Amino acid sequence: MQSRVEQVREIVDALNRGDVDGMLARMHPDFEWRPLEASPVARVYRGHEEVRHYVEDWLATMEDLRIELVDPAETGDQVVSMVRAYGRGTASGLEVDTSFRHVWTVRDGLAVALEEHP
Repeated sequence: MQSRVEQVREIVDALNRGDVDGMLARMHPDFEWRPLEASPVARVYRGHEEVRHYVEDWLATMEDLRIELVDPAETGDQVVSMVRAYGRGTASGLEVDTSFRHVWTVRDGLAVALEEHP
């Protein structure tokens, strides 16, 4: 059986490949994503359709978007990790390199929630 950290890594790896279907396959159908509050598109994204739209918008906006988990730790049904995100704006060419925290909740082999914190 995979650890929760391995399950989260698979989701992030799929995202980094641009494999939205592969990412969603590892998420509960009612998955909730709470982006950073400071994000210009901050709101709760619920379910595969909303999460797909949110992720596909980011992938279209950013070139070479990469997310790296830094020292993920499992505690109960959660995985907590610092995250390094970097890429380049498709239209602006502006380089982005930022860090924040992810708190994933994983139950019964599927991710059920993700919260992002500064």
